[in-house]
Amino acid sequence: MIRYPVVSGTFYPGSINKLRQMISDLMKLRLGPNVSDIDVPVSRPMGRNLAVIVPHAGYIYSGSVAVHAYVEVAKQGKPTLVVLLGPNHTGRGAKVGVWNTGYWITPFGQVQVDEEAADLLLRNCEICKSDFDSHLMEHSLEVQLPFLQYLFADFKILPITISQVSAQICQKIALGLDALASSYTNVLFVVSTDLNHYEDQGITLKKDSLAIEKIVSKDPNGLLRVVLDEDISMCGVFPVVAFLQMKTFARPRLLCHATSGDVTGELSQVVGYAGFICEPV
Repeated sequence: MIRYPVVSGTFYPGSINKLRQMISDLMKLRLGPNVSDIDVPVSRPMGRNLAVIVPHAGYIYSGSVAVHAYVEVAKQGKPTLVVLLGPNHTGRGAKVGVWNTGYWITPFGQVQVDEEAADLLLRNCEICKSDFDSHLMEHSLEVQLPFLQYLFADFKILPITISQVSAQICQKIALGLDALASSYTNVLFVVSTDLNHYEDQGITLKKDSLAIEKIVSKDPNGLLRVVLDEDISMCGVFPVVAFLQMKTFARPRLLCHATSGDVTGELSQVVGYAGFICEPV
C-alpha cells in the first residue's frame, strides 16, 4: 500500500530543491537551533533509543521548533526505525490505526514501512489495528518525514494515529510501544502534537506552560486533567499521554517553545508549539 502526500506544496514545499533549502534555512533561524555545521545525511547509528515530541503545523509556523528536536537527535546519530505517533484530526478509520505495510512518499522519495515492527506491535497491543483510512488524509505524521529524510536519508517507519481514547487505552498502547523499544535498538519515537490553538498570545503562553509542566514532569494523568480543566486545545494530547506512560524513557526535556505569533507578529489568535527530547531510563 502506497501513501501519497496530501500536504506537500501547502504545509511544506513540494519542490525537492525548495524543500531542502527551507529545512536548511529553518536550522539557522533565530527561533531554530541556529546551527549550520551538521554534516547530512547523518550515518553514525544512535546506539540507543531516543524520543522527541514535535509540532506538526506548516513549516513556516512550527518548523523552527520541530528542527530543534531533530537536530538534537542528529547530534547523537541516526535511527534505523522511526515510530511515528500522532493525532487523528479527521476522525476516519480505527481509533488506533497502524499503517503496517508498503511505503510513504514525500518530495524526497519513498520511505519503507517496517512490517516486522508493525506485526510485533499488533501482536502486543490488542487495541492497535491495521488501518490505512486513519492515515490517508492525516497531516501530523506526513510533515515529520521530510525533516527525517533531510537529516538521515534512509530508515524505516511505523506510523500510528491515535484518536480520542481513554487513559486506560493509552496505557495499553504504551505497553505495546515498550515492547517495540525492548526488541529494537536505534529506534526514534516521534510524538506529534501542537499545543493551544487560536487564542491570544498571553492566554496561549499560560495554557501552554501548564501542559508543558505536566509533560516535563512525565505526568500523563496530570496532563489529561489540566487539558480538560483549563480547556487547552492540545490536538495530540492522547499520543503524548500514551508516550508518557512508556517505561522506556525518562522525563522529557524542553528544547524550545514558541507560538505562531512569534513568527508572524499576529498575536490575537496564535497556536503554541514545543519541542522536547527524551533519553532512555
